[in-house]
Amino acid sequence: MSGFDYSKWDRIELSDDEDTFHPNLDKNLNIRVNRITRDRKEEEINEEQKKLREQGDVDKAEKMEQRRPLHVENLCHVAEERTIIHSSDGSRKDKLKKGEESFSIDEYTMYKEQHQALLDKFENADWEESRSLLISRGDILMQEYANSYFMLTALSEEMAGNRKRMEKLCRQGQIISQIFQLAEPMKRPPRDLVPRFFERFEGDASKAAFQEGVDHFKDQLIKRAIIKKQEEEAETAQEAEIPPDAKPVSLVEAMYEMSLEERKGPGGLDPVEVFESLPKDLQECFKSGDIEQLKKVATDMDPKDFDYHFDRCIQSGLWSKA
Repeated sequence: MSGFDYSKWDRIELSDDEDTFHPNLDKNLNIRVNRITRDRKEEEINEEQKKLREQGDVDKAEKMEQRRPLHVENLCHVAEERTIIHSSDGSRKDKLKKGEESFSIDEYTMYKEQHQALLDKFENADWEESRSLLISRGDILMQEYANSYFMLTALSEEMAGNRKRMEKLCRQGQIISQIFQLAEPMKRPPRDLVPRFFERFEGDASKAAFQEGVDHFKDQLIKRAIIKKQEEEAETAQEAEIPPDAKPVSLVEAMYEMSLEERKGPGGLDPVEVFESLPKDLQECFKSGDIEQLKKVATDMDPKDFDYHFDRCIQSGLWSKA
């Protein structure tokens, strides 16, 4: 864990961003759509930088790095590699590797989605409850993604001015982080060291030492939040000079950019084929993402016809049962 510079992670653009997730779209297709948007943004930045360098405007080209998501130099000081793996079943995994460490964007997305309730419970736990949760649910809470979650969320809350929640997240995140630090030189799984960690900090003096580590991390995070705000202000000032980021890719457009295996839905149907078979008014609903329009179409259509098409939309990932 010590190889990471966590202060750099605040510029990671994660594919489960709530602002870009459609609540009724199949979650896996959501991730793929957001990945296409992210990759397109990278491509547009590369193209614009190339043009600027050809024009001799190197400074402006360099400034564009502030707009780049997942840029390799923003995550840590050691060499790193981004790998996109296409499996034989058509799936695709997006992973960042840094020395001996790796961070999978897609897996972090799914981790948060599947375990948010437990993460919230741990966030609000006191010392004894934290011990109990880490022992009983260490299979989830002692994953590296939990450490990442508390750091990233703490920074986000500080940026939003929510100091009280930030302090709580820092404290709970440091419990996990310090257990990882304890386990590292021993070459042991961090989960095995949970009892020893809490035994180590039983006394008042030991708890004061732990709190000192929390306060140090919190101070560094506050400083990083200040710098990040300054960077965002500078970026805003540059928006008139630098072309805007790519707009989110629409669902329909994204489908046509995926391979057949990559875009297949949970029921094995091809969303492109299903979309093209829909009546025109239903197609317009998916193009616009207008839920009210979809409700109106459902009312106007023959129920059997609507149920047939809507079931195929679910099987192809165009719509989520949830």
